[in-house]
Amino acid sequence: MDMSDIASRLFTKFGGGSRPDLRRALYEELEEMVYNGGTNAERIYQVIASVAADAIGKDKPGNYFAHVVKMRLKECKLLQMAEL
Repeated sequence: MDMSDIASRLFTKFGGGSRPDLRRALYEELEEMVYNGGTNAERIYQVIASVAADAIGKDKPGNYFAHVVKMRLKECKLLQMAEL
């Protein structure tokens, strides 16, 4: 498993769920968004961190994170849904 810092931390925290390949791809894409986000990198990272914190204590935190992070990034106009 070759993932960098953000993706590997997310995988450690939330696991792979029922489709580890898709979950891993999501984590890697989020990491890439932060590293290639330019002026939006900090905002993207803050959204990811906020959703990760919100997911703790949920019934299925990995599923919650995977769904909500995409929606929050879209709401903040930091993501086009076709990107993920």
